[in-house]
Amino acid sequence: MKPNDDTIVALATPNGIAAIGIIRLSGSKSLDYLTSCFTSVSSILPNIVYVGKFKDPLSNETIDKVCITYFQSPKSYTGEDSAEVHCHSSQYVIKAILNSFICLGARLAQSGEFSKRAYMNGKLTLTQSESVIDLIHSQTKLQHTVSLNRVEGKLYRHINLIRNELLRLLEQLEGSIDFPDEVPSINRSLACNSLESISKNLNHIISLQDLGKSISDGVHCLFLGKPNVGKSSIFNALLGEDRSIVTDTPGTTRDYISEQIEYNGIQFMLYDTAGLRHSDDIIEFLGMKKIQSLIKKATIIIWVCDQSEELTADDFTVFDHIKHNTNYAILSNKVDLSSKKSFYIPDAKPLFQQSCSALSPESLNDFKQNLYEYSVSTYQDQDLEFLCNVRQFSCIKQLASLISNLLTQLKTTCHDDMLAIDLRNCIESCSELTGDSITEEVLDGIFSRFCVGK
Repeated sequence: MKPNDDTIVALATPNGIAAIGIIRLSGSKSLDYLTSCFTSVSSILPNIVYVGKFKDPLSNETIDKVCITYFQSPKSYTGEDSAEVHCHSSQYVIKAILNSFICLGARLAQSGEFSKRAYMNGKLTLTQSESVIDLIHSQTKLQHTVSLNRVEGKLYRHINLIRNELLRLLEQLEGSIDFPDEVPSINRSLACNSLESISKNLNHIISLQDLGKSISDGVHCLFLGKPNVGKSSIFNALLGEDRSIVTDTPGTTRDYISEQIEYNGIQFMLYDTAGLRHSDDIIEFLGMKKIQSLIKKATIIIWVCDQSEELTADDFTVFDHIKHNTNYAILSNKVDLSSKKSFYIPDAKPLFQQSCSALSPESLNDFKQNLYEYSVSTYQDQDLEFLCNVRQFSCIKQLASLISNLLTQLKTTCHDDMLAIDLRNCIESCSELTGDSITEEVLDGIFSRFCVGK
């Protein structure tokens, strides 16, 4: 990695009018640049908040009354000399302070560059660094818990234990190859037991990732049905507001509308869609066409029917679109009206079937609980610290595959030299996950997801 030989600056708080804006500096010239603009004290000591005037270093004109703090290396977020300026969050003030530092020689930071420097200077592991952005964007308690577990390094420590065990096996294996008279060969039976335990552990982590996806991305719930069965009424009732237009005229909803609710710490993304039916209306037809792609992405598809009337050909048209899926549920709506038919469909194999009314809070709560039960509740007592992001999950799957292949080789007469190569590949995979062995190109991709001031 190239050493950091410049000082970077960026706004660390959201851009816009607010009470306070925070500007961050990091690099060897941080204190020099700060001293050039903040002359209210003769010297600036680390970890002390000073209040005074921030002045333009060229004109000496006061820009704002600010609070400043200097953090001396290595006791800072990045591990470098760093500083923060707390000013009024006026667009003019922010721009003037940034320009002051830039004219002294600072460079505007790139996305995630502060966190990248923290990683490169050993202040954060790669898994911790990746989790910072997830922590910033967490919107539910579960998202916060998962992100915090990663920031605290639980996944990193777990993979490091696996790496250390693999290193122990490799050391003995290579020792027996190089010094056969002094170092005994590995006990293949014991090595198999150790690797089988690792394999079981990795497969357990892999099995949890559906929960991880639901926590990070939310559970996507798609409402389908013919026109005028009450999809929009249910949608609005779950949100607690009139988000979709509701009328007695079939085909009111022409495009899908999406909103989110939170239930038991999980985000549920709700999609209200155009009614599926034969229509010559081009706008309504285009709205129905979009539904096809939504069906493929949905976690749970909710087929909404009107329980107050007989099923029609349009109802079965909807069913034909989803009957081959394994993730649909049936919601019999308008139970507050007189029922004309019991909903028994011989070919249907739904996740669950429930009667409901948009006017009944109790039935809506039962419906939310069913969505929860059939999406994530079975995972709730699992190990949240083992949930991964996409890159980490890819590394875990690769490692599990390599371990499986190594186990196969151990149980045959494979030569020790070949086993050593396979072990090194496993260790390299661990190192890629934890960040001990990773290219700068991959790093740039990871930190590009961050905001500029982080």
